[in-house]
Amino acid sequence: MKERILQIMEQEGLTSSKFAEAIGIQRSAMSHILLGRNKPSLDVVLKILERFTYVDTDWLLFGKGEMRKGNASANPDLFTNTPENRPEVQPIAKNREEMIDKTTLNNNESTIKEHVIYQETTSKRVSRIMVFYSDSTFDVFVPEKNKKE
Repeated sequence: MKERILQIMEQEGLTSSKFAEAIGIQRSAMSHILLGRNKPSLDVVLKILERFTYVDTDWLLFGKGEMRKGNASANPDLFTNTPENRPEVQPIAKNREEMIDKTTLNNNESTIKEHVIYQETTSKRVSRIMVFYSDSTFDVFVPEKNKKE
């Protein structure tokens, strides 16, 4: 399994410390795994599979099959239109009306037409941005236009 983890690190271009940070474990734990001192725990394996969703579970656990699920050839990213990254498209209409075309009712056929009414909403503006730091401090950024108001 150590060799397979090294393959994932190479694929992602990550050092052992960056890989440990990416999956949320201690650097020392990653070092112990890579040196062969410890075997990866179930928690570590689950974190790898959660972070690198393209990795096939059977490949990581048993070395069977290909590294990528479904033999995907490219590393999915935010701009690749894959099932994992495809946004859910939902209509933004607020009101809908269904109208029956009465001209076709005499033929015992009904046609339903959907009429979508779009309502404009007021635009939102950023009033402030707060950034919290690990030392319990924070900064507040206010856009210039809001400072004058």
